[in-house]
Amino acid sequence: MTRLTAVPWWGWLGVPLLAWLASRLFVTGIGLIASTAFGRPEVGLDQAVPGALGLFGSWDATWYLDIARRGYAFDVGQVGEVFTNVAFFPLMPMIMSAALAIGLNPFWVALAAANGMFLVALVALYSLTKARFDAVLAMRATWVLALAPPAVAASMAYTEGVALGLAALAGYLAWKGHFGWAGMAAALDVLTRPTGVLAVVPVVMLAWYAGEDGRRIRLMKAVVPAAVVMAAFLGYMQFRQGAWSLPLQAQAAWGRGQLGVGLLSLLPADVGQAVGGLFGGDLLGSRDLLGKETIAELSGLTAGDWSAVARDVLFGVAYVFLLARLWRREGGLRSPWVLYAFLVLVIPMASGSVTSLARLGLLAYPLAWPMAEWLGEGGPTRRRWTAAAALVVIALLVAQLSGQAP
Repeated sequence: MTRLTAVPWWGWLGVPLLAWLASRLFVTGIGLIASTAFGRPEVGLDQAVPGALGLFGSWDATWYLDIARRGYAFDVGQVGEVFTNVAFFPLMPMIMSAALAIGLNPFWVALAAANGMFLVALVALYSLTKARFDAVLAMRATWVLALAPPAVAASMAYTEGVALGLAALAGYLAWKGHFGWAGMAAALDVLTRPTGVLAVVPVVMLAWYAGEDGRRIRLMKAVVPAAVVMAAFLGYMQFRQGAWSLPLQAQAAWGRGQLGVGLLSLLPADVGQAVGGLFGGDLLGSRDLLGKETIAELSGLTAGDWSAVARDVLFGVAYVFLLARLWRREGGLRSPWVLYAFLVLVIPMASGSVTSLARLGLLAYPLAWPMAEWLGEGGPTRRRWTAAAALVVIALLVAQLSGQAP
């Protein structure tokens, strides 16, 4: 035991809390300014969302609120062809529904849950990094995650803050050997979004690597809770909505295709759209490599929509750079952290979707380690310029919310 235990709250909470407060206050402040400057988002807002915070309660948050108020609803013949709320997993709507049941504003409760679980993510990352490396890298990695521009989504009534918090918590608990608690955290993550199930990957791998004695029990603790929760959700869809696969089928309306096939069908068209919009021309790549019309053409998107695709492509390149560094440092896919980050990035890309890759990649929290190391290698000047650039990009991403989904 070290003498740091004399002030335990500062040892495990101080740095994450400071990073969380600074980053969330900045994001919220920019959001209030942008709401005043640009007005309400293009999409309609639910009545629970105050106008001043409209940028944090728009887009997918409207769908979550709709599920919380009215439940899952769809036209069977149009699932996957038009937007429908069965594409969304139930944890955030359940939080909002609980708020409605006790007379609270569901938007405020969801916002508190998202921001609170982002703090959990920072605490878990700091504790895990300090245990695996040292306090200096832990501090830098925590600030990297707090100031990551895609973490703007963690200040919205979105699933990113909750999903990230549960994933990082599951990873930390598994590292400490608490596989039962880690399995339950991963199980809750299953209900956040399709890639939430990946939170179980580090838990299972760490349970396996912990040795032969008790391995079967550890693996059961890691896997069974997530399997039960997923089966319950898909079973509900089967018996109450008519088909267990509806949440996966519905993703197609958002431009997400079958794994692997989407690389040939949707990805080239999305990139072509970005290039066409950048140069002010008509949509490029209006037909995919399989010869089919794209979602972009069918939904009437304009060339001005290039900016969201360009954003996600650029962040995708940054994620690949960081993943390569993590791969070299950790020894490839044998590392639970590399495999988890790899799957978080590859699964959305394998569906052919560029849309929202920036915020989806946020869940790959181990990428904070190579970024923190890169900052350490460059000295104070690199860290100052990177922090300044991060703040500028955060401001741009918040402002973009008035016209583009995150």
